[in-house]
Amino acid sequence: MYTRRMNMTLSKRGNYVVLSALCLAWAYETEEYRKIREIVATMKVPQTFASQILAELVRAGLATSKAGKDGGYRLTRPPEEITMLEVIEAGEGALKAERCALQDGPCTWDFVCPLHWIWGDSITAFRNTLANVTLATLVANDKALEEHTFPMPEESHRPKAMALLKK
Repeated sequence: MYTRRMNMTLSKRGNYVVLSALCLAWAYETEEYRKIREIVATMKVPQTFASQILAELVRAGLATSKAGKDGGYRLTRPPEEITMLEVIEAGEGALKAERCALQDGPCTWDFVCPLHWIWGDSITAFRNTLANVTLATLVANDKALEEHTFPMPEESHRPKAMALLKK
C-alpha cells in the first residue's frame, strides 16, 4: 500500500532566512555588523541568495544594513524580542491556508469541507507556537546542540548525533 506523507518543511528561501537570522542573533551582543561573506561562510547560505535573503530580513524590519567598511547586517531588536513567526514569515510569506485542505481551490461557505475548522485551528496553533519561540531560544538550542547537551529525542533525524551522545 502506497502512503503519502505530509511535508511540513521550510522552502530553501525560508531555510536561508532562518539561518541568516540565527547568524545575526549569535552576533547581536557584539553590536557589530555581520558581512555577507561571514554569513555565507558561517551558515552555508549560498552566495547567490545571501543578499536577497538578508534583504527579506531588512524589509520585514528584523535587520538593518549599513554600507561601508564597518557595515553589514545586524538585527534591529534583541533576539529575545524577535519571534520565529516573524522570521519565517519574512522568508515564506504569511503562514495561512490559501486552499481548502480537501478540495481544490479556496474555502467558500457554499462548499466548506469537514476538515475546515480543524485545519484552521491547527494553523492557528502552529502560528502561536512559532510566535512564542524567539531567536534567543534558537541560539540557546544551537549552542546546546554544539555542546552535545541538547536532549536528543529517540526519533531524531540526527542518528549520528545520537550515536555520539550514547558513547
